[in-house]
Amino acid sequence: MMKDLVVVLLLNYNQNDYTLKCIESLLESEYENFKIMLIDNGSTPENADQLEKNLPVDNKLLYHRIVDNIGYGKGSNFGLNKGLELDPKYYLIMNNDTIIDKYAISEMVKTSKEFNDKALVTGKVYHYDKPEVLQFVGFKCINKRSLSFIRMGVDEKDEGQYDKVVESDMIDDIFVLHSVDIYKEIGGYSPYFWINGVNIDRALRAMEKGFKLIYTPKAILWHKGSVSIGGRNKNPKIAFWNIQSKLMIRYLHLNRARFVESYLRIFFSDVMRTYIKSKYLKLFKGVDITAYANNKLRAVFYFNRWMVKKNHNTGFCPK
Repeated sequence: MMKDLVVVLLLNYNQNDYTLKCIESLLESEYENFKIMLIDNGSTPENADQLEKNLPVDNKLLYHRIVDNIGYGKGSNFGLNKGLELDPKYYLIMNNDTIIDKYAISEMVKTSKEFNDKALVTGKVYHYDKPEVLQFVGFKCINKRSLSFIRMGVDEKDEGQYDKVVESDMIDDIFVLHSVDIYKEIGGYSPYFWINGVNIDRALRAMEKGFKLIYTPKAILWHKGSVSIGGRNKNPKIAFWNIQSKLMIRYLHLNRARFVESYLRIFFSDVMRTYIKSKYLKLFKGVDITAYANNKLRAVFYFNRWMVKKNHNTGFCPK
């Protein structure tokens, strides 16, 4: 009996080596009935041409190119819409800087069925360069009032402490599988976000519709992390997109009183604290994080304008 069709959605942006290795790992999957929907989302012409030339010849692989980078959310939405043409049962959305275990798709489909296909399913994430060390295994909510989450399992040695199928408070879409019916119910990614926070917004919308977020430990993946935007440490781009997305998520999913409370806390405890700290570090320590601090403040100004205009995110980010 033919297994249900899974469409694997994969975006590339000037990361050919990672993408090709990811595709290679997918093609070794023991789950038989899947298609890889590879979308090159605005890579340079040279990188896009090189990628296309080096793609394996396999009827499981479908390739599309978007000339201009339209962001993670809109790029993923393009793939979700194209995927409907294949009439799949499931989507598997995953990052391209990953290697997936050959049993992961089967385990995620199995877990989805155990929850009557009413769940978004993810699994265990290890470090790409430390394959036996956990990167994280999901999120725990530490404050529902402010939608505050912490990552679980960060940099822990895997000793079986996360080996049960559990409902998660929040998941990332480093890899996540869900039925097409869920997509039809909750839609794709919000155009208000560029990259940061877009997955949290979508997961919250899913939970608001009654769907569960499920972690299954037998679905395994190795992840590099943030390579498309130059890493996370004191990255001005990350700072800008992270603050704007934190504020947008709380505006969209909290009542107004709780949103105002969160807005003030983020502004004073995070943004202004970092801004003042940057002045101190530069003056007394010779450490310059000015761009990082300034972009946090600029993100607040961006958000304030967004509250009035509700404009779609174009990926603008101050240098």
